[in-house]
Amino acid sequence: MTHADMQIRLDRFRATAAEQGIPPAEVERWMSRLRPFTVLFPGGDGPEAGRWGGNPWLPADVPHPPFTLVATIDCAALPAEATDLPLPSDGHLLLFADENADECCRFEGTVLYLPAGKALAERPYSDDDEDISWPAESMRRTVVSLHLPTAADDGDTPEHPRGKDLAAAWEATLEYALEERAVQLGGLPAVLNHHPIESAIEAAGPVGNVCCGGKRLPGLHEDIRRDPPKDEDWVVLATADATPDMVNGQYSDLITWVIPRQDLADLRFDRVYAHHDGCS
Repeated sequence: MTHADMQIRLDRFRATAAEQGIPPAEVERWMSRLRPFTVLFPGGDGPEAGRWGGNPWLPADVPHPPFTLVATIDCAALPAEATDLPLPSDGHLLLFADENADECCRFEGTVLYLPAGKALAERPYSDDDEDISWPAESMRRTVVSLHLPTAADDGDTPEHPRGKDLAAAWEATLEYALEERAVQLGGLPAVLNHHPIESAIEAAGPVGNVCCGGKRLPGLHEDIRRDPPKDEDWVVLATADATPDMVNGQYSDLITWVIPRQDLADLRFDRVYAHHDGCS
């Protein structure tokens, strides 16, 4: 979906709302909180903007994280309207996660940002001399869309007395599902068992609570525990549907990387939470 396609659908949504007698001011107020996102996946018909799987290309002084590379995102290939995130304008984002996750609500993974202009070399990820990287495929930017502000906005509220009608009209116009081997940048998280941001907030709390599995977050997050971000500070950096590549036999495997917005703007990717949510 191109930006022009999106504008056509926005106009269609406004027309549908007008037919239902919803005041234009309420429509625009409701739309002002929509969250833009873009989706990249192999086989798409848009411009190439990243790569699924494969080995990472890293500078000589950057070690390979102890995780599998899920995707590489070319920041320069993302238009300004692709998300509402403060993403870098160039360079690459490398999304890593634990491919052997065997339970939901795990926090094992990381993100690396490599600025443009660095000398890079392919770095295999091996375990006992066995290459365990995922097959590489080019990803193309195919969908630019918008999400409802929050799940609560699909009902009537004092601020939006016709919220239920607006949400129904919106979903009928712009519904899009994440596909296998796809990466969604920005927007709202997909949820199978646990909400990634709610889980990260709980794990980042002052006492270091975790939602399940009894696992605590790495020590590098202690500074967040001392002064945890507010709920509204968190954003979804990326969500990947890794169903065909995870090795634990589950039929749905979502990995979501969440981060406080200011940390993203400051390129503090050491403060990312990689949340795995599986369903079997």
